[in-house]
Amino acid sequence: MPRTPAQRQLAKQLSDEKTVAPKTAKRAAGAGAPVAAHKGCTMTWFRANMELIAEADRHIAVALSDRKSFCEHTSPEMHKVCDEISNNVLKMGPQGSENNSVLLLGEAGSGKTHVVEWCIKELLRVEPTTVVLRAKGSAYATDVECLRHLATQMTTRLDAVPHANASFKAGMDWIKSVFAGSFKQARAMVMVLDQFEHFCSRARQTLLYNLFDIAQEAGVHLSVIGTSEKMDVMDSLEKRIRSRFSMRHLHTFLPTTMDGLVQVLMARLRVPADSGMKTAFVNQYSKYVESALFAKRSEWKPHLELGRNPSWFLWQCMPVASLLHEAASTDPTVKRARMAYLPSPTNHEATMVLLDSLTEDDNIVLIALYRLKSRNLPRTQSIVLNEIQMLHESPGNNILHSFNADFYAAAFDRLARLRLLETTRPATADTAKRHWPCKSAVDRLFGELVRELGNKERAPWRNPLRGLPQSIQQWASRQRDAR
Repeated sequence: MPRTPAQRQLAKQLSDEKTVAPKTAKRAAGAGAPVAAHKGCTMTWFRANMELIAEADRHIAVALSDRKSFCEHTSPEMHKVCDEISNNVLKMGPQGSENNSVLLLGEAGSGKTHVVEWCIKELLRVEPTTVVLRAKGSAYATDVECLRHLATQMTTRLDAVPHANASFKAGMDWIKSVFAGSFKQARAMVMVLDQFEHFCSRARQTLLYNLFDIAQEAGVHLSVIGTSEKMDVMDSLEKRIRSRFSMRHLHTFLPTTMDGLVQVLMARLRVPADSGMKTAFVNQYSKYVESALFAKRSEWKPHLELGRNPSWFLWQCMPVASLLHEAASTDPTVKRARMAYLPSPTNHEATMVLLDSLTEDDNIVLIALYRLKSRNLPRTQSIVLNEIQMLHESPGNNILHSFNADFYAAAFDRLARLRLLETTRPATADTAKRHWPCKSAVDRLFGELVRELGNKERAPWRNPLRGLPQSIQQWASRQRDAR
């Protein structure tokens, strides 16, 4: 029977009410209104389970401290990368079959090590006789040092070890004899070359060429996995090496969304299956941890957009008891109402927030750049490291660690990723990166911060340099009159 206009109008109103009501309820729940459907941790639950939460924290800390423990994959993309390496690179062919190789590219913290170690763990479970060798490009001053390190992984009996100053040929002859003996019991070998770009920078890449030749002479199936943060590293590889190996290119990426980040963090913050804790509590605990992570969305958004890696976010969550306590103590309704009316930050405010999150090493690098500019001296990574070394060697300094060039080189990389530091590639192509001109993007701002350190009374705004040790503040303030 057809409806009358009045009936159609009534039906439309009822339909609109059904549509609007769930949306309104959803908004209220999202705003943290006390609709009893709030999924986050409550203070009542937290206080009732404090001992269990502490025990869960202990299990998670033990798992995180175990560098040989690798959780399951966290995304479909990570699954694809692992499947590609397991099925096409580490596959066990007949003895002497064609060698396979892959180059895994990605930013620091994007999961390269996780992928490699997980795939090797699965391979050793199937083929326990596989020989696994690891080498890190930046760790060796000479090719012979690298050979000695590889040999120590092959056997514990190293007779007649060549001297560190021995010729490359002597080192190759020696390692061939070591490899030949070790390969008698193995039919496959995996060679993991971390920081692959350093191996490509060696003269004529003789080390890579000879390592591959050794494996072929021994008649083993060789799989090479190279990892690098340098996306164009293949351009540095010589043709004679590139032509003999497939060198597939695979990429890992940092999470760019909160959903992706929470997936990665939850994989690390789950209570281990062998913890012995009750399943009901573990499930509730995981649900509340996930909710607490999502509650950090507004706070973490700027850092996520800056490209911080998951490890940085992970250590903001430790201990997990603090994360849950903060979530239980927060009134989402009040928080969201305040945030809705906050104006967008200015560029200066955003930069100050960024400076406030820097480590001590990061600040020391920026101060060194400021000091060099104030004295009209050239600025390169090498010169900056020398300036910092003199700080460490001066009496009475109070720095967290002794001078280590690698620590400050890592700080250079972090500051470059945050766009607080820029390097300029010179016209001379063979100039080492440590000699490239560099500059700080916050020189003028650091000048204001350093001058504020010399004031008897603190400024009404927060100066992040005041959180540094007094000796570093004094080191910075020696240049406070410079512009």
